[in-house]
Amino acid sequence: MSLTTRDLVMRHWQLANAQDWEGLSRLLHPEMSYDAPQSRERILSPLGYVDFFATWPQPWRAEVLRCIADDSSAMTQISFISSAPPMMGLSLFDLKDGLIVKVTDYWPDPYEPGPRLSKHVERY
Repeated sequence: MSLTTRDLVMRHWQLANAQDWEGLSRLLHPEMSYDAPQSRERILSPLGYVDFFATWPQPWRAEVLRCIADDSSAMTQISFISSAPPMMGLSLFDLKDGLIVKVTDYWPDPYEPGPRLSKHVERY
């Protein structure tokens, strides 16, 4: 049985918060890409996306405040909670073949990201 778009995206955040990287990777399409326009960062593989989450300084979690979904896309509003002050973010998800193929993250303000531990993050 396949998940609805909403259920798939909510599962994405559940697995990320649980640091279940293997489970998270099963939700990602082989052509998966990630883009963060404000910080001009891009990741071009499911492995890189999971590594980006896994190498983020701990502890952190994403609290989903809202999820809007249709058959092939979704948007979540999250509160990103870490050792820094909480940040509000919007994540747009696109699906292909029932898996997440693209994630675009928008944050409230442009910023220069600190050093990333993941070698999969490209700057543009």
